Amino acid sequence: MDNGNDSDSRTATAIVGYTVPMTVLVLSTVLRIYAKLSQDRVQADDFYIVFATVLAIAYSIVVLASLRNGFGKHTSSLSLRDREAFLKAEYISSNLYNVSLAATKLGILALYYRIFPIRWFSRTVIACGVFICLWIVTIEVFMALLCRPIQAFWDVAVEGHCFNSTSLTYYVNASNMITDLVLFALPIPVILGVRTTNNKKVALVAVFSIGFITCGISAARLGEVVAIGSSDITWEGVPLGILSAFESLGGVLCANLPIIYRLFRTVVQKISSSVSGTKTTHVQYGHGSIHQAKAHTRTRGQSEVEGERWIRLPNGNSSGENHTSSDGLIQNKNNTTDPETLEMGTMHNSVPRDQPDK
Repeated sequence: MDNGNDSDSRTATAIVGYTVPMTVLVLSTVLRIYAKLSQDRVQADDFYIVFATVLAIAYSIVVLASLRNGFGKHTSSLSLRDREAFLKAEYISSNLYNVSLAATKLGILALYYRIFPIRWFSRTVIACGVFICLWIVTIEVFMALLCRPIQAFWDVAVEGHCFNSTSLTYYVNASNMITDLVLFALPIPVILGVRTTNNKKVALVAVFSIGFITCGISAARLGEVVAIGSSDITWEGVPLGILSAFESLGGVLCANLPIIYRLFRTVVQKISSSVSGTKTTHVQYGHGSIHQAKAHTRTRGQSEVEGERWIRLPNGNSSGENHTSSDGLIQNKNNTTDPETLEMGTMHNSVPRDQPDK
């Protein structure tokens, strides 16, 4: 690439490429928290996703702040001071990005653990969580030891020793893509093992498979890393950084969609009811259906119970008034089967967490 034209700039591209995904990311997390607070049910996965969102925002702010130090321009046009400032921002943003990815993965695993209460699956989720923790600790240790002293990474005046950061970059991106593939494929066998209609299975698989788009972004990002091989990092790094922003969005969105899905369904239902003028509506969820009267006849307690029921499997009780019967269905106090839960099909070793192994 010809670097002679110093007037070239990708500044506008970088601003749009970071602002758009971060706006959608923040909006989805705000909707998630609104949905959970309206039910007084904030849980561990919510804290992970909020933490990941904060880190993703901080990452984007640091990157966008580096625009004044030459990000989006050719490196050859930058002063030594701007290069050092950019490299320092690059180091800080890389740490924020890595930890944000790990927090997102842990949030998704915490969500799996909560809504899929099957013993073998829960153990698998815990094992994956331990691996993710070890994974991010390993990355951060290598990042801390990238240069000795660390100032040598951005300050050419500091004498020190740095190991090949390209190898670390390859490792982070390749391992991130592999863990994403495993993570997003994890609930598919459980969903397919549920005894329900094919349409409901497709709906559930579709929602939980959104994350595979993130895998595609991860693959594109890895390809970009391999293809760059250029010292013009402030110019070539723009498309790579934008892919990173969309990758963060994909992970958080995958964690938020199962929670905020019902908000959109409720809005559509209300609009449909107001347009049709009907007094009674039929609401279809991923795990069953109910017939209900006007919205003003529903109590807040009923609304809380229904909040996440569409994605819950048996034994994933959302209310203390329900309990699991011997046939594996959630029942209420009147000993009637809850119509919004799914009956589990015959699956090998699908033992609920709250029951001992046979």
